[in-house]
Amino acid sequence: MQFNSYSYLLLLIPATALFWALPVPWRRWYVLAMSILYYATWNAAFVAVPLALALGVHLAARLLIAQPERGRRWFWSGVALVLAIFGFFRYRLFLLANINHLLAAFGARPMSVAWQIAVPLGISFYSFEAISYLIDAKQGRIKKSRFSDLYLFIMFWPHLMAGPIVRFRELGPQLDFARPFELRMLLRGLDRLVWGLVQKNLFANPLGSWVDQGFLHNAVRNNSTVDSWALAVAFGLQIYFDFAAYSNMAIGVAQLIGIVLPENFRFPYHAQSPADFWNRWHMTLSRWIRDYLFFPVTARFRGSPGALYASLLVVMALVGLWHGAGWGFVAWGVLHGAYLVLYRVWESLGETRLAAVTKSRLAAWGWRIFTLTAVTAAWVPFRTATGADAAHMLAGMFGRFRFGFSYPMDFYLLVLLMALFCVVEPFLAESWTRAENTIAALRGGLLAHSYLLRPAIYACGLLLFLIFDDRSTQFIYFQF
Repeated sequence: MQFNSYSYLLLLIPATALFWALPVPWRRWYVLAMSILYYATWNAAFVAVPLALALGVHLAARLLIAQPERGRRWFWSGVALVLAIFGFFRYRLFLLANINHLLAAFGARPMSVAWQIAVPLGISFYSFEAISYLIDAKQGRIKKSRFSDLYLFIMFWPHLMAGPIVRFRELGPQLDFARPFELRMLLRGLDRLVWGLVQKNLFANPLGSWVDQGFLHNAVRNNSTVDSWALAVAFGLQIYFDFAAYSNMAIGVAQLIGIVLPENFRFPYHAQSPADFWNRWHMTLSRWIRDYLFFPVTARFRGSPGALYASLLVVMALVGLWHGAGWGFVAWGVLHGAYLVLYRVWESLGETRLAAVTKSRLAAWGWRIFTLTAVTAAWVPFRTATGADAAHMLAGMFGRFRFGFSYPMDFYLLVLLMALFCVVEPFLAESWTRAENTIAALRGGLLAHSYLLRPAIYACGLLLFLIFDDRSTQFIYFQF
């Protein structure tokens, strides 16, 4: 059941009303039941996957807490279990394909499997959350592991499929659902939900059909330089609006039942550097990678820049592989790793006689332009079907110039309008906040805003959602 499906949105109304009508002790069991049912609407059999993962992590966490002298062993046993389940579903076919390539190179008979198993939705996200639970237990932040808490933490339906990636210390304390009803929080949740619906149907989906057409193998080979750049920008915008839409809807739905989830996007295409991009894009993943991978790597190789830079490349390659079982995702991760290394080298020059140059306004604008260009280029291997297609497209973007327009002008105008919206988006958000505060400060303004202006805005948003609805389009990050 999609977040932007009519059935989900219609069921959300009575589900929220019933939640607030229930006594507080019943709410956690109600939310857990709703979460399991929601997951079962995709594939009932796969409910067993997060259940098995939660049971194993719970056992490892209990042993880790009860036997601190063997904590390291139980911690790594739990992590190994999570990675084994994740790897089995996510990468077995990728590994088999690469093994067969090697066998074919040596003239050996390829291996085969007689059965196919789909990848459970959301497994990349709740696997990371399960590992963060073990880390919290290892660091003493969890004093007693309760299975119901862990299972609800993993299965909580608003963030189950595609994040935000939360930590138990962020969500766990809220899972008693004891927060009293607040109309203001409910309205903020509706704000985010409606805005997410608009982002998905009005911004992301119209770009999708053009992107799908332009990244086909035959199209990639015939695209001009202008086409390739327009398509790379289009996909960058599509994936941003699509994933930001899901994140806004997840945050909004959680707020409808009194739960606060962390923010996931902060105008990423306004990044001032490659490092700043990751402070703005998929922020909960970035924090996870920063705290559990980057910081340990930095601490270990602080005195050895070469080893540190190599480790950053490996870490970002793993981030790419986490997104999908394919070499294009790895290439995307390596490219971002190279950008981060380049920026770290530049920052290190700031400690030398070149400090005045590195901190100049010209350098700052240079990094802004480089970051936007480099991030856009990195989307190419992420989206293309093969490495050869990615290489061909990048060559056309940066060296083998060929001008012309292969698509209707509506496509290029649409990309331009979406890009311009990204440019003004933070200023629009700031203006909207100021306008809300101004109206609320007026006598009777808060009531007028809540009961007159807001319903009118919701009606416009839902109208746009219905006009541009395409029920066949799933959220991009559901495949990860």
